[in-house]
Amino acid sequence: LSYVTGADWERLEKVNPVNLEKCKSNLRALNVQVANAVNDPQNAYMVFSVNGKTLIKKLREANFDFESSPNSSVSTRTLPYSLEVYGGNSSSTGVFKDASRTIRMNVNLDLNVQFNYYFFQVLSPNAKPSPDDNYSTPESVAFSGTGPLWSNSFVWTAYWDAQVGGLFSWEFSSLGTTPNYGHIAQCTFSY
Repeated sequence: LSYVTGADWERLEKVNPVNLEKCKSNLRALNVQVANAVNDPQNAYMVFSVNGKTLIKKLREANFDFESSPNSSVSTRTLPYSLEVYGGNSSSTGVFKDASRTIRMNVNLDLNVQFNYYFFQVLSPNAKPSPDDNYSTPESVAFSGTGPLWSNSFVWTAYWDAQVGGLFSWEFSSLGTTPNYGHIAQCTFSY
């Protein structure tokens, strides 16, 4: 709610009180989810979609890098793996190996979600060393927004120790939280 100011606040004041309370309640719930994600030692990065921008905040040191990719259309090869994000469910690409240390991920929000708020996580379990003596090693990126994901292309860079015999081990999984049912997003992968 702190982002709603000026003319936007004046328009919000004219909204039906029932709808206004529902909107405020949803924003409070989203703020709780964001606060929990920021405090969760498994989350290395947080992606926010606000005010026409996509922002990435590094929450803690991790064994992988994650950043926004300025050009979502340039890729040399599309991978046959996609990751669906559903509210209340988790899914996985399964483990795959490739010689590339970096993988591009495009996140396509479901049209119904783009006009509501959303919260989900994409995890890369192979972001951890194996074996991992520290169970709190971050492996997750949390996504939160109240509208379209303005920049939807990201790059994952694996840690060097994930390479075995010239190949990097990759796996992505999702955990959809809000909305708590239905399709939230699809993640596709390429180089």
